Amino acid sequence: MTEPIRIDHERHYTLSDVTAVVRGALVTLGRGTRGMIDANRNDVIGYIQDTSQPAYGFNRGFGSNVKEKVPADSLSALQENLIRSHACGVGDPSPIEVVRATMFLRAVSLARGHSGVRSKVVTALIDCLNKGVVPVVPIQGSVSASGDLAPLSHIALCLMGEGDACLVKQKGGTPRRVSAASALKQCGLTPLRLEMKEGLALNNGVQYSTALTALATEGMVCLIKTAAIATALTAQVMLGADTPFRRDLHDLRRHKGSQTIADCILRLMEGSRIRELHRRYEIDGEIQDPYNLRCAAQILGPCLELIWRAKATVEIEINSVTDNPIVLRATNNSAIEHKDKYLDKVVEIVSAGHFHGMPIAVDCYGLLQAASIMARLSNMRSVRYVDGDRNKGLGAHLKWPGKIPPVDMSGVSDQARREIERRQSCQSAMMIPEYTSASLTNWLWGQSMPSHLFSLSTDSGQEDHVSMAANVAIRAFDALPRLSEILAIELAYAGQAAAIRKEMRAIPSRAPKGDQGNPGAIKEWHRVKQQDLELSKACQEVLNVVTGYFPPVTTDRVMAKQITRLGSAILEGKIVSASARAGDFFRDV
Repeated sequence: MTEPIRIDHERHYTLSDVTAVVRGALVTLGRGTRGMIDANRNDVIGYIQDTSQPAYGFNRGFGSNVKEKVPADSLSALQENLIRSHACGVGDPSPIEVVRATMFLRAVSLARGHSGVRSKVVTALIDCLNKGVVPVVPIQGSVSASGDLAPLSHIALCLMGEGDACLVKQKGGTPRRVSAASALKQCGLTPLRLEMKEGLALNNGVQYSTALTALATEGMVCLIKTAAIATALTAQVMLGADTPFRRDLHDLRRHKGSQTIADCILRLMEGSRIRELHRRYEIDGEIQDPYNLRCAAQILGPCLELIWRAKATVEIEINSVTDNPIVLRATNNSAIEHKDKYLDKVVEIVSAGHFHGMPIAVDCYGLLQAASIMARLSNMRSVRYVDGDRNKGLGAHLKWPGKIPPVDMSGVSDQARREIERRQSCQSAMMIPEYTSASLTNWLWGQSMPSHLFSLSTDSGQEDHVSMAANVAIRAFDALPRLSEILAIELAYAGQAAAIRKEMRAIPSRAPKGDQGNPGAIKEWHRVKQQDLELSKACQEVLNVVTGYFPPVTTDRVMAKQITRLGSAILEGKIVSASARAGDFFRDV
């Protein structure tokens, strides 16, 4: 049972806290924090009443309506109408995990005590999280400045008992869409009646963009680990070297990401008998590997650093107050009235721009960059796998049982060879997964437009530079399953290649020492024992899982569902977990 996550205004939260709530952890509000929120609320409301000060969001209109004075008896209607009018999103409903993350992040931000709301607003969000009430939030419609207005308004609308919600009674249960009023009633919850400032506090922040980025970051951490595993596995079955990942080599170019990835790959390959089999040049005649293997650490390392940067930015945002206006503690330098009464109270109302999503947009875009780079690297390996001239004897399209060595090396009779060649002539084997990899890679590149660079002014020009962070974050989140499928295809190829190598029990040599003619051709074959083709322990554990989802292709079959399921398993962390059975390879990732 996951420990409840307690919201405390003095606590620092991490990405793992967000994912725990997404997966169903209960949330509580600390007693001290509850008292602090209400004390701050009472102070700022008292200050506004004592001074009749015009205060944006409290007793004035919103956006370009800021000059509009609102009568005291209409202050609640001002807040509720704000939510109704701003709940203007369109498109498919956002994923439930994204909405839950958004609700938790908004509760944490409001609980810092600088938003001028009652603790009842925070507990309304918490109660919905704990009862499984998930507002229906259309995925499109935010420019992420002033915050994610439309998505957050749909959440607030549900708290008011309006709009729609999904009821998720238990983990893994089927969500049931009902009216928000019905959802609250079924769970014994009362609709929230908004008071001064509370509508604006609920919908003015970048928690929706942050939630998407947080979950995209979590997914990318899993996928960069999987990419390192795929590199170690491909390097072995493609008869590649481990020397490009040596620690002393990477000490000469100290990029932390590349050093980390290289160390992971090197340790993942430790104990590989197939690697030792061809370490000497005269065995396979290879001097160096293609870039997709030799430069993997230099390619994946910067991707890891982009993921690290996104994670750091997300964790700053998790612990931030991002609405407007923000209420600060009055000091001797504060331009407030009744300083003798309100000095050191949280009453100074400051209009600023913490709702602006550009910090999230910039580093979330880094995730899209990383995904696009990782996709092409994996795709290039798929290209190599199916190329009979470049896959080191595996045969075109990895047709079973591979390229047949000469009779004196294979022990295959001429009659048996002819039968194999006849069967292979009418098989496509693993030709088309490479096409799918190419299609997915191209799709990812298409999602990588830097939309945060294309600001469109809103609200009659008052909001004249917006971040478009939500658009970037939606695409980063959507990229996860596509990248996992690209990696699934590479791993499926690796599994097929490993099976063919063991079936052949021979490895090719392209250019034996001293032979300068036609260096690209296979000149001879080295007969080997099956045990000499064993992978490292970590990669064998991974291969066992991979072949459970995608068995070797010995005759043509439909592969679509198997690739999809393997992609899902990757995103669920099953490949990383398999490697962990042989050791902790990712402690620094």
